[in-house]
Amino acid sequence: MPIPNGMPFYDLKDVGYKIAIIFGVLIVIYGVLWLLAELGLIPAIAFAIFPQIVLILIGLFIIYVAYERKKKYY
Repeated sequence: MPIPNGMPFYDLKDVGYKIAIIFGVLIVIYGVLWLLAELGLIPAIAFAIFPQIVLILIGLFIIYVAYERKKKYY
């Protein structure tokens, strides 16, 4: 049953925290890959394709959150 006044505030905070954690982890991973590529420990191609991987992960997360919200409210 849909909620009459929209999504409760605590659900928005929960989603916000999840998004913040994911972005934080992705930034740390990106920084580590950049450092390893600059030091020559990994090939530069692994560092070059990382933004595409990040976009795919963000898209999957958005689909997952939307599906879970749909399941929760309907």
